Amino acid sequence: MTHPPQQRQRLTAAATAGGTLTVTLALLAGMPYVLWRATGLPWPEHAPSLSEFGQRLMQPVSDPLMVDLLAVVGWVCWAAFACTVARETIWYATHLPHLLRDRHAHHEHMATLSVKGSLAALCIGTLALALIGLCRPQTASAQQPFSPGDVRPHTAATVPLLPASVQQPAPAAVAAAISVQATTARTTPARHIEYTVVEGDTLWDIARTHLGDALKWPRIYALNKDRVQGDGARLTDPDLIQPGWQLTVPASRAATPPPVTAPTPADPAPDTPPQKPAQTAPTQPTPDHDKETTRPEGSDHAPAQASRQDEATAPKAATQPGPPVVSLGQAGLIGITAAAGLLAARRYWYWHQHRRREPGQETEVPALSPLVDKAAQAAHAATRPGLPEADPHLLAPRRTPPQQPRPAGTVTIGVREDAEAFLDELALPGGCAWAGPGAEGAARALLVGILTAAERRRPGPPRVTAVVPHDLAESLLPGLPAQFTALTQSTDLAEAARAAEQHVIAHARTRDEQATAPAATGQMSPGSAPETEPGTLLLLATPDAAHAGQLQALAARSTPGTLIVLTLGAPLPGAASWHIADDGTVTIEGHSQHPGPLRLFHLTPGAGRDVTEVLLTAHGERPRLRILPTPGPHDDTEHDDADHDDTPTPPPADEPPTRPNPVETTRPTQTKPVRLHVLGPVTIYARDHQDPVGTNLRGEVHEFLALLAAHPAGLLASDIADKLHLAPGSDQNALKNLRRAVRRALRAATGITAQEFILLQGELHKLHPELVETDLADFSRSLKDAFSASDGEKAWDTPLSAVREALSHYRGPFAHGSDYLWADAIREHLAMKATDAAVRLARQAEHADATPRELDAVLALLEHLGAIHPDHERLAQHTIRLYQASGRQDAARHTYTRLARHLADLGLEPEPATQALVSPRSHCHQTR
Repeated sequence: MTHPPQQRQRLTAAATAGGTLTVTLALLAGMPYVLWRATGLPWPEHAPSLSEFGQRLMQPVSDPLMVDLLAVVGWVCWAAFACTVARETIWYATHLPHLLRDRHAHHEHMATLSVKGSLAALCIGTLALALIGLCRPQTASAQQPFSPGDVRPHTAATVPLLPASVQQPAPAAVAAAISVQATTARTTPARHIEYTVVEGDTLWDIARTHLGDALKWPRIYALNKDRVQGDGARLTDPDLIQPGWQLTVPASRAATPPPVTAPTPADPAPDTPPQKPAQTAPTQPTPDHDKETTRPEGSDHAPAQASRQDEATAPKAATQPGPPVVSLGQAGLIGITAAAGLLAARRYWYWHQHRRREPGQETEVPALSPLVDKAAQAAHAATRPGLPEADPHLLAPRRTPPQQPRPAGTVTIGVREDAEAFLDELALPGGCAWAGPGAEGAARALLVGILTAAERRRPGPPRVTAVVPHDLAESLLPGLPAQFTALTQSTDLAEAARAAEQHVIAHARTRDEQATAPAATGQMSPGSAPETEPGTLLLLATPDAAHAGQLQALAARSTPGTLIVLTLGAPLPGAASWHIADDGTVTIEGHSQHPGPLRLFHLTPGAGRDVTEVLLTAHGERPRLRILPTPGPHDDTEHDDADHDDTPTPPPADEPPTRPNPVETTRPTQTKPVRLHVLGPVTIYARDHQDPVGTNLRGEVHEFLALLAAHPAGLLASDIADKLHLAPGSDQNALKNLRRAVRRALRAATGITAQEFILLQGELHKLHPELVETDLADFSRSLKDAFSASDGEKAWDTPLSAVREALSHYRGPFAHGSDYLWADAIREHLAMKATDAAVRLARQAEHADATPRELDAVLALLEHLGAIHPDHERLAQHTIRLYQASGRQDAARHTYTRLARHLADLGLEPEPATQALVSPRSHCHQTR
């Protein structure tokens, strides 16, 4: 029996075929009849020869001649159309088997034709497709009787099920079907199911029923996009699906398919209660989704770029651990533990860059090395709190983060079986020797690993140190001072050997003291070293004949946790010889092989130079020649007293210092429907709403909005996916989900449904400038206006109100409280802009006739920024000077104490010039 949808399709095909046939016949036969009845044949009857025909053409144009010429044009057009019809008829006849399989071939053929040829192709093609649809056999129903012998990996399902009164199989048959399906489900778990579309179905409803979440409809669309259906059509529009189509639906763990239940008989027995079908538990909505179950508005029904293979392997990829290494391309390979040390050094690097920089300079803070920044971002991703592996509400799947770094102070040398290898593997009796083309790069990476491990221990002492002769250190990591954190450069090999001997003696003395005082070490965990032990020392050298015996004696004492002797080039007698290839692969000669292949970390000289420059800057050192900074043009001469040992006196606790009025940080008047705050915590406000909106949005949505706010000109989809670390293959679907979440939240808050809050121009994403305003844009615009008409340093002509308005938008660091991988550089840049504005204003106040009211206003700005950046030394210096100029010594000392406390947490101390500001100056005045 033919289903109503199929009957309607056949009737539609018949009507289309009839209409198209009528039009084609009218053009082919009707047009010649009209021309013949109106003008007759175009050939002239009274021109027996060509010469007479030429004479008639030379005569003046008359009305009968014009009619004849028009008739000729009409006959020529008809002949051309008839030829085109014949050509298209031949084409469609020869391509009929292809059209039976794929109706889309007709549209592809139409796209290749010109305008004059498309009319005939449209008529013939439409007629051919209509006849194909009329003559096509009926589509088999998905609800065919179940055959135990026909068991397929894909399970056919049709929703809704037919009522029990339509089909009532025998109880035995039902039981057999249930048994076969249960056995099939246990033996061959299906990754996909085949679903037959029925009247009224939508991708939204199918995803909600079978995947447990209606927002996952793009997965169904991606699996079935451009799939040729039984009627020859394709799924090209997610809003248009036809009854009878077969759709592949991914199997989801979140939505369990309903169990097969026996249909209730028409007349149940009196003692048998009717069975109710099992109901699936309702799926909890996503926190950032509305409670509506209708389809969302907008144009986000674009196809998701996914594949069946991605769907099948996605659960496996989520459970696999991340890599333990960070690839730097041609520059080398380092471990995630060393990358964590670079991440720790990056904070100090930014701090010292701001300390060196003078406000008002046109140059920006130098950008971090791309290699170091990549390693730091990888370590940042590894140390972030991870999301649950199977989060059903995850809108934007992220890349698999690297493995967790080893504990602070640990040094790793390479990777073996997807895990980092420890430094103690080099503590071999007799020492270890590296040779081969990759030995120098591996040694360079080893020293970088020791230096970065010391960064993670700051301000504490390093646990692993190294002593290297100066010549070898200069060839591996040039530009380092003789004593730098965990690395000591000796003048020659003899001095390096003496340092190793003293280290062994210090270890023995410490162990003797621990043995005599067991109570002091009784609470230590087994295998852990106390903080008082000297730690591990690496002696890295190139042996020579004069010191070979001394090195051999030290190598014999090589012990894990105490001493490691590593030589480059010729091995010592009895040492393990490692041959290292260019890529770090190790081949061990003369020693028992390790459980698995080992690949050492390695760095090129350029990469080592980038790392050492970052580490030197992180300690306030100059990578090259040390150039002493010249004092500023407005520094007082009395600030040069840096040799005083007097410590500043903190303010009395019972006399709190007087403070200026704080900067007003109230929310400004909102002129657009949505206001986004990113200076401070990411917050969304809607017009006519006092409280923030979208507080239930997920963290990835806030990160998406903050990223767009930081780039008002827009970002490409590829750049967004790279900055958000979206999983490969899911970026388009993730961006679609993020846009949808923003749209639903902001539409619910503002009531605006006709416009999109995030403009999508091709691959470019940007906030709608007419609907969304940001405090970052207001901050940048006000700051630009404040100093655009000012000469900055020469006069007190900078509009104080404009600077105050600009800094009133600065409520905190960019995206404060969020751990975004991409936000560090933006955060530091905006902090530099804000502090530069305040410091420039303070300098003008110091060297201009500022009124007490203006001084209080500038001090309020300095205090506002000082509370946000308490470790910014330039801010503290100008705050102290203005307080002293106003006669408030207690407030000046309190500012210094706050600065010193925060710098002590970083293992730093104020500059001598800052200490001189609050030191007693009686001695200076007496000498003058």
